[in-house]
Order: sequence, then structure tokens, then C-alpha cells
Amino acid sequence: MTANNASETPKSRRWMLWLALLVILIPVIYSLVTSAAPVAAETGPFLQMPAPEHKECVRDTDYMRLHHWELLRQIREEVVRYGVRGDINLATCRGCHTNRDGFCNRCHDAVNMNPDCFGCHYYPSSADDPTHSSDEPETGQVGL
Repeated sequence: MTANNASETPKSRRWMLWLALLVILIPVIYSLVTSAAPVAAETGPFLQMPAPEHKECVRDTDYMRLHHWELLRQIREEVVRYGVRGDINLATCRGCHTNRDGFCNRCHDAVNMNPDCFGCHYYPSSADDPTHSSDEPETGQVGL
């Protein structure tokens, strides 16, 4: 009887070893397979690009991508606190980026941001929206 118990111990250890290997290898194999699978490429750019005649922004693209809010905040403070109106304002942005849905909102939604700019300032949210066909601000909104 002791010989039987001695021979079963290596079998049970082998079975436990195989189980442990499977527990480790299954996630590793899964991650290798999913990372090697081709990812569907997006068609077109993430943001709506401005018309071709607009070749340059007020700052370089890398700066605007990460720091546009700092620039807009600085401009807001200059206008509100000191009455200084410079060449850069939301109307300047709107001259190239005509559709808020295709530009501002798309990126802000992707990073879960809700800027408060558009509560006061009119900036069309859809180029096809017939209710905002003119450049007149909505009731209660400040013009650009």
C-alpha cells in the first residue's frame, strides 16, 4: 500500500504541473494572438482638416494639439480683464475649422472633456444645421 501511494504522488505532481502551465500559457498565448491580429485602419484623419487654402495655424500643430486651451485662456483673460482684443480669437479658429462637431467636439469627446467656451460663444456644431445659417449669435450668446 505504501508503494501505491509513492507512485501516485509523481502523477499528481505532473498533473498539477500541467495545470499550472496551462493557467500561465493560456493568457500569454491569447495576448500574443490578439496583438498579432491586424487592426482595422481608420479611414481618413481623426479630425476634420481645414480647407486646403488654410496652410498654417496661429501656432504650430504640436503646440495647438496640446496647448490650445492655454492660448484661448490667455486671450480670454486679455479681453475680459484688460479689454485688449488681438488677432487671435474664436472667430480666427472658426475661419479654418468651420464645423465644431468635426473638429472641437470630436477630440474633446475622445478625451471626455466638456469645455465651457460654447455656452457663451456661438460656434456652429454642424455645417448642415439650417438653424445656424447666419453668423448671428444665438440669444444669450456672445458674438465672436
